[in-house]
Amino acid sequence: MSDAPREPERLLESLLAPEGAADDSSDEDVDALIDALEALVARGRRMPLRKLLIDEDDLLQIVDRLRTAIPAEVRQAHRVLDEHDRILETARAQARALLEERGITAEIERERRRVLEEAEREATRIRTEADRYVQRVLSDLEERLSRLLTSVRNGIATLQAGDASEAASDPAADSAR
Repeated sequence: MSDAPREPERLLESLLAPEGAADDSSDEDVDALIDALEALVARGRRMPLRKLLIDEDDLLQIVDRLRTAIPAEVRQAHRVLDEHDRILETARAQARALLEERGITAEIERERRRVLEEAEREATRIRTEADRYVQRVLSDLEERLSRLLTSVRNGIATLQAGDASEAASDPAADSAR
């Protein structure tokens, strides 16, 4: 007999494997990257008026890594959904074959419809949960990035204001320029 009955189980096991065992082992965790952003802010140099100077190169590097990590999580969610759909279709095909083989399709038609409707509801529930998860991750990221961007802009504004006040208070600097 073939491995066909074990195939859905193997695929499910591969989907449930611990992180790092997946195909995209180079993908980074969004939470870890957000933690890196927070650490970058914590390492920043404090300026007067609650302003912060941070390393622009480090910030941009982490933002670039976030751009690659988020789509990886979305791709993983889509792979889970696609695999769920494939397993569901395989189960439907096996059920049809068994019913036809035994010649009892007419008697079991009602039960078949009930099971299919239940499976479709479950698929819809799983899709909805996956969408909610992705939306939560992206919303959280947007909020954190917004706060970080505000801090960066405030730091730049503080530096520019400091340069303007230095220039106004030092006329010799103006004549040297």
